[in-house]
Order: sequence, then C-alpha cells, then structure tokens
Amino acid sequence: MDMQNAETKGSRDDSAPDTQGTHFWFMAIQTPNRAGYRLNDYQGVLTPLPGSTRLDLFNDIRREVERQDPLSRGGIVVAFDLQPNKL
Repeated sequence: MDMQNAETKGSRDDSAPDTQGTHFWFMAIQTPNRAGYRLNDYQGVLTPLPGSTRLDLFNDIRREVERQDPLSRGGIVVAFDLQPNKL
C-alpha cells in the first residue's frame, strides 16, 4: 500500500515529485483474521499545519490508513512514530 503521499486533515499533501514533507511517519496495525493475525505497516511524509498536535496527526493518519486499507479498521496500533524528516 502506498501511503507515501497520504493527505491528512492536520497536514498539507506534499505529493509533488520533488517535494517531501517536513515529517516522516510510521504506523503498524495488527488485526485478527482467520489465520490468526495480520500485521501491516504504513509510512509516509507530511507537513503538519500550524497548531497541529501529535494526537491530531495520529488520528488523521489512522483515518487515512483505514480509508486506504479497509482491512486495518478496528485493529490495534502496535507502533507509531512521527519525526522531522530532515536528518
């Protein structure tokens, strides 16, 4: 799943090919299935809007992940990270 340019409510989309967002995010979600469990990870870049909080972005990213991957709905987030993209 390509979440590279996922736009969230608390961010602006940085999908231009030569542009990356100011922040990189990673999320892993575990959901039950017939075989036991499904564990998927998602990642992308974004530029938070002024005044955004980590909680705002977590919720926005999770909603976008669930929109793009409906099988992740109702799952447990086992990992989340949001950091400045520049090293």
